[in-house]
Amino acid sequence: MSRLLEAEAFLHVVDNGSFTSAAKALGLSTSYVSRLVSRLEERLGVRLLTRTTRKVTPTTAGEAYYARCAEIVRRFDDADDMARELGETLRGTLRVTAPTAWAGLLADALSGFRERHGQLSVELTLLDRQTSLAEEGFDLALRAGELVDDTLIARKLSETERVVLASPAHLARHGVPVVPEDLAAHECVRYAYHREPNVWRLSGPSGSVEVAVGGRVLCNHGGFLVDAAVRGQGLVLVPVMLARDALESGRVVRVLPEWRAPLTLYAVFPPGPRVPRRVRAFVDFLVDHLRDTRASSPQSLSSP
Repeated sequence: MSRLLEAEAFLHVVDNGSFTSAAKALGLSTSYVSRLVSRLEERLGVRLLTRTTRKVTPTTAGEAYYARCAEIVRRFDDADDMARELGETLRGTLRVTAPTAWAGLLADALSGFRERHGQLSVELTLLDRQTSLAEEGFDLALRAGELVDDTLIARKLSETERVVLASPAHLARHGVPVVPEDLAAHECVRYAYHREPNVWRLSGPSGSVEVAVGGRVLCNHGGFLVDAAVRGQGLVLVPVMLARDALESGRVVRVLPEWRAPLTLYAVFPPGPRVPRRVRAFVDFLVDHLRDTRASSPQSLSSP
């Protein structure tokens, strides 16, 4: 048992960057955590941490030991989860990461999910970058569009689409595009994380087209794009679910309403012998929630 406690203390010191923060996370005194790590180093006969007045960092041996111990702790967590799942009530912590633009959608979804599973804690981290689920300790990630990591298990949550939006004021000043090629003459606020942000690929009555667009603003946040359109800064191509309120209020309208860019939403999680029940429960809930949201979405609203 003492070896496990030593390893856990070491892991927390590396994760938190200091003995004080690690002690707080463990609910132990700083001096006791320091003794545990020192005892571990003495037993192994190797220095695992480099200590300075400003920070604590792992040595080369410490990095290797951390990786192996972290995997062992994950196995203990899996064992705990398996035991918890024998009961009827979901407990523990669900760790989810998603793009920042999903914040509003997930706030709504989590409200309903927590009503069903009040004993389950949820840690939601909003990041506009690809994450290593195993290394960063996430149970699952929510992603949209093309998946770039084929080592992960993916489940489709919903089919939706990106649509072209603008404010009525912008269209009154600059004219209403009639065909996709007209988009090239407009100021477009583009999404930075598209593989080719200067190319909008749309599908419509006559097939698929690619339009080269330009503009002076590039951003990595879908919510900002909607706000930019509301303020008349230009045309945007965003998931319709992000613009629901702005469309319903008339602050933005659909441009080229017969044209759209199909978009698939996914939940992805690390491969393993089993998917934890808390993950399955959350993904199942999201599928139902997104289906209900899509059924009531304003896809037919407000073309200019």
